Order: sequence, then structure tokens, then C-alpha cells
Amino acid sequence: MPSLKSRFEEMLHTDWYEFCMLEKDKTSTVDDGSLTSLIRICADSDDIPAIKLAFDRSDGLQDTVIEIKVPKFYIKYMNAKEIEPGTKEIEAPEDAEKEKKSSYDPASAKLRETLKEMRGMPRDVIRVVRLYKRRIEKAIEDGVDLPLETHKPMVKSVIVANLLRNVQKGKFKAIELIFDQIDGKLPKAISLLGGEDVYVPDYNTLVAPAHAIMGDDGKYYAENKAMTTEWIRGFAQSAKGLEILAEGLDDD
Repeated sequence: MPSLKSRFEEMLHTDWYEFCMLEKDKTSTVDDGSLTSLIRICADSDDIPAIKLAFDRSDGLQDTVIEIKVPKFYIKYMNAKEIEPGTKEIEAPEDAEKEKKSSYDPASAKLRETLKEMRGMPRDVIRVVRLYKRRIEKAIEDGVDLPLETHKPMVKSVIVANLLRNVQKGKFKAIELIFDQIDGKLPKAISLLGGEDVYVPDYNTLVAPAHAIMGDDGKYYAENKAMTTEWIRGFAQSAKGLEILAEGLDDD
């Protein structure tokens, strides 16, 4: 027997007519009954957590990005009156980003891909998808044959159309879900040492390195990346450092 996840993915790739017939089938399995119930909630209701569950189960959970803000370490040359001669590196011109052709495949696309595709369509697509959905349901309810020319939207398109309908209605949770699925979750930031940079005074060097910058106080300073790297390595290897990170992750 296939897993719930794989069976759910199969249903998402069927058209709405097939789904409705499966929904009415009294001989279908308990699993199919559970999944059709979930799809029906996602297609007809304002239950955004149910739609999020559909995304999570079909496309996988969104990664939670952790942004760790570490201090930079600088050397401040207290007695330097000049900097070493140097040449500024010439940056290579960036190529203009070419427009990418859509690789959307209606047959295999998952919910997240379907959402991305439908966002770029005319707004009326939401009404049209739901209109065809209702025509199919009415034909089945009345016991009449569906005209051959009737468009049968995919189950995934019906779910996405309902999500976008809730966005149009101003449902905050629906808008939040759209942001999460398209742009990803907001990064969770952890600041170490208060996020403030550290300046280490150097009284012995009289000529600052070529990449040094003069500060507002008239003293040259330059970032010491090796010192920053060593500090991060020591912090990550210490028990206290791991404890601080754990506390930051648990802080909601």
C-alpha cells in the first residue's frame, strides 16, 4: 500500500472530475477518504492551516533560515599617519540577468510550483478555475454527462485558486502562507556579543595596510578577517557558545 504522502501527490495530479468521482466512491479506502476530506477542505473553506498542511505534506516543510550575526574584528592603528600604497581591484561587470523561460509542467508540478505559476496569471484565473470546478460538481450532482469540451482543472490548481481567493478576501493567514511558500520563511536572527563590532588598538604600526579606512576620529582601521574567523571557530567549539545558540533558537 502506498504511503499517505505518495497517494496524496497522486490525487493532486488528477483533475477535479476524477477527484469528485473518487470522493463519491463508497468502495474507496479509508486513506482515500481521509485525503479527499483534506482536499475538499482546502478547496472550499477558509481553513488556511489545512492548506498549509497540504503544502507541507506534498512539497515538504519550508526550511527555517538561521541568520547568526557575529561581530567583526578590526585593528585600529592608533599611531599610523598613512596607509600602504595599493591598487583598488577592478570589479568585473556583471552580466545582465537573462530572462528565464518558464519550466512549469502542469502534469508534474507540485503545489508550490503551481502557486508560483498562477501568481503571474491574470486575476480572473481564480474565478475561472472555481467556475469550472462548480460546473463539474453540478454535472455529477445532476447525474448528467459532462460536455467533452469542459475544462477539468487539476486538484492542485483548485487548491491554489482557493488559497488565492482567501488572499483576495484579505485573510491574513492566507497572505502569510503565500509569502512563506514563495519567498521562504523570514530568517531567525541570533546576535552574538550584542552584534557590535570589536576594535583592537595597535600602537606599534606606523603605516596602516592599503585597505585601511580613516575613521571619524582620524585614526585608520582595517578589518582583520582572520581574527573574526578564529573567534567564530572558538565560539562554535565551546559549550557556552552552543548553549547560547540553543537559547536563541528556542526564543520565539
